[in-house]
Amino acid sequence: MGKLSDLKFKCTEKEYCSATKWFYLNNSKIKIDIILSVVLILIGSLFWISGSNSIFNKMIPIFGCIFLLIILFVLYVNPKRDFKKDPKHGDEYKLSFKEEGITFQSEHINSTIRWNNYLELMENKSFFYLIFGKYMFTILPKKSFKNDEEQDLFRKLVNKKLEEVKLHKK
Repeated sequence: MGKLSDLKFKCTEKEYCSATKWFYLNNSKIKIDIILSVVLILIGSLFWISGSNSIFNKMIPIFGCIFLLIILFVLYVNPKRDFKKDPKHGDEYKLSFKEEGITFQSEHINSTIRWNNYLELMENKSFFYLIFGKYMFTILPKKSFKNDEEQDLFRKLVNKKLEEVKLHKK
């Protein structure tokens, strides 16, 4: 088995938005929130259609719509706005994996994040996610790895380091 090379990558706005949307859809209660919003809209609409004159019954679909709009904002507008607002997102990154942590280098960043800051590793077909808080994560595009063997080395390294962190916290 080989050695894990340094990674170089630059996330596009589209990649960042796609990665962020996937994370929120797969790591939060947002799916339940969407279902709840739709149920509120449907129930409220039924009350409205049935001729109910209660102001409460007429407000139910409005609350459902507002709730759904907030969710759509979080999924589609917020990531785009965040990417444009923070110049670091458009930087080219160089990552080095070391015994003590991951060294990040870019135009705006030069720091080593210790392994004990990370809680979990998640992945989908396009990205690795290093989770360091409830809705906080580092995105690593899989395309930045040379091959599948490097991706496997990365998985093994991160899982080993996360396991060591868990043992030290006990």
